[in-house]
Amino acid sequence: MAVENPLLGDPFPRSVFVTGTGTDVGKTVACALLCRLWEAEYWKPVQAGTALQDMSEIVRLVPVVSVHLSRVTLDEPASPHLAARREGVEITVADLVENAPEGWSLVVEGAGGALVPINDRESMADLCKALDLPAVVVASTGLGTIHHTLSTLEALRARGCGISGVLLQGDAHGENARQIRDRGNVAILGRIPRMYPLDSQAVADLARRWAEEPWRDPCEEDTPCALPIIPSRSLVERDAEVVWHPYTQHQTMDAPLEIVRAYGASLFTAQGEEVLDAVSSWWVCNHGHGHPKIAEAISTQARSLEQVIFAGCTHDPAVSLSESLLACVPGNQGRIFFSDNGSTAVEVALKACVQTAVRRGIRKPRIGALAEAYHGDTFGAMALGERSVFSSAFESLLFEVDRLPSPAGCWDPRSRSAEAATENALEALRGWLDRLGDEVACVIVEPLVQGAGGMKMFPRSYLEGLDRLCQEHGVPWIADEVFTGFGRTGPLFATSDVPGAPSLHPSAVCMSKGLTGGFLPMGVTSFSRDIFDRFLSPSRGDAFFHGHSFTGNPLGCAAALASLELSLSAESIRSRLQLEQWHRRGLGSLERQGLIEGLRVTGTIAAFELPGAPRGYLATRGQEVAKACLDRGVLLRPLGDTLYLVPPFCLRETQYDRILNALEQALGTPGA
Repeated sequence: MAVENPLLGDPFPRSVFVTGTGTDVGKTVACALLCRLWEAEYWKPVQAGTALQDMSEIVRLVPVVSVHLSRVTLDEPASPHLAARREGVEITVADLVENAPEGWSLVVEGAGGALVPINDRESMADLCKALDLPAVVVASTGLGTIHHTLSTLEALRARGCGISGVLLQGDAHGENARQIRDRGNVAILGRIPRMYPLDSQAVADLARRWAEEPWRDPCEEDTPCALPIIPSRSLVERDAEVVWHPYTQHQTMDAPLEIVRAYGASLFTAQGEEVLDAVSSWWVCNHGHGHPKIAEAISTQARSLEQVIFAGCTHDPAVSLSESLLACVPGNQGRIFFSDNGSTAVEVALKACVQTAVRRGIRKPRIGALAEAYHGDTFGAMALGERSVFSSAFESLLFEVDRLPSPAGCWDPRSRSAEAATENALEALRGWLDRLGDEVACVIVEPLVQGAGGMKMFPRSYLEGLDRLCQEHGVPWIADEVFTGFGRTGPLFATSDVPGAPSLHPSAVCMSKGLTGGFLPMGVTSFSRDIFDRFLSPSRGDAFFHGHSFTGNPLGCAAALASLELSLSAESIRSRLQLEQWHRRGLGSLERQGLIEGLRVTGTIAAFELPGAPRGYLATRGQEVAKACLDRGVLLRPLGDTLYLVPPFCLRETQYDRILNALEQALGTPGA
């Protein structure tokens, strides 16, 4: 029912103290609206953080407003009592109230919530009481608002503060508004909808509507449905009609899992079942699902800058991430190039090396890649990989690559046969470079573990020999760390320095997957300084013409910075060491029982085969074992009859034991 807006009635005071249920609930926007609606003056007694920040925002939103300067401004964005203590300043309510502005219509904004401390004894509620102004409480309409708002009302009343009512911010939610009104015995003054763009025009338009149009009681509003479609079928049925899944034969596929949330190492289905994610959701969620540090970094960044063109612009998240990565990657890395995913990170490295070779006068540069390699599914990355069912349809369109013997000649990279395989592979590489080194643009390898090619592992000595030979012949080599980076093999990178071993000097390092902790897609390629310098020229035509719409996306950069900090933490390092120990102990026991064979472990990666099973990506017994494990609450994603565990670093030992038990039972299941 339309009634008069309570903010415009004659009995309503035109001078109020605006407080909130917490920080970032929209007090400043509410103050701007009230100043515009009443033609009121504005005053914030205490400003903690960037000096004059809220006053500047008020002037931006209401250019005609009269603003009184804060009595106290503090540099640190913290609770006023803490910021004042660190700056050696003493704040009291009496000092703030003395010579306070007076006027018929004054909007006073508090700092943070009603109980935010001003000093060791007094809070914002005490300031409200001392100013003898009724409070307007600003609250969000979303989750948690009932508790926070009712608690704020009780705290204000306990200190003898008068309350004019509650202003809600956000989408319509009539039930929350009614609960606050009835349980808090308080008037709901209105709802400020989300305004975009939030500027002086938006505030002026809303103030005009509130003044001229019939008022809508927030308690009478229903929560609107974002989409008018009400599905009458299950999600899996709807999926079957509209979605094309990757690496999937839809004619024979089982129904997909309907995942509604995830946390830590666990996925939760719509039926309420918990499934352990033993493959880190295609190797990307290295810290586990929903890590609050990464989620908060994305949320904070989204409130300031979500995306900007990266050609001709820059921003702090991209520069800070570049600086942090360059301090961690091996070799003389000097520049970071951003892209979208692992395949594009490889494409960037490949194109840069080929372009530098062409500029050196090599008419048709040669490229070396390992047998059984996999580097992605875009055309350049596909050409680098071993020809397989993934790429057979495109054979005639893929460029030629010189296939070098893989050093992964046995399951255990510490065995004598691994040494022999390494020596043979290095000898073949030496012969190839001796014959064709002057025509070579680059060599690319997946360091220590050839992932999608079957989790084939080899010793670091091959990388050391490769590095030495490439340096002798002046040939760049690319470390494809898309899978192995960010702690997967133990150290931060598979090519990281190891005590007592020679350092490695890749010309480019490709990164993705664990880069953002699984939160957002992003690829990064680091380059040595000499590669970058070869593109410097007075001619724009000599630039590196490559880019992506989301190059350097600020949200992805913020996620990557938080994820990198987690990867470097002592807790993460301990967890990675534990995972390796659990692999060797638990899977070693299964191997001794004869349930698996060919066990190999590198850091947090463990892989094995099924005894007597055929090899190859299209082999089916691994799928049968994976299905039996899923029936027991464990998600695997085999590579044919090669099975592997690549769990999140946060996995608990009891969860690891559940994975082992599921595997042991599945391997003993008839038909698996």
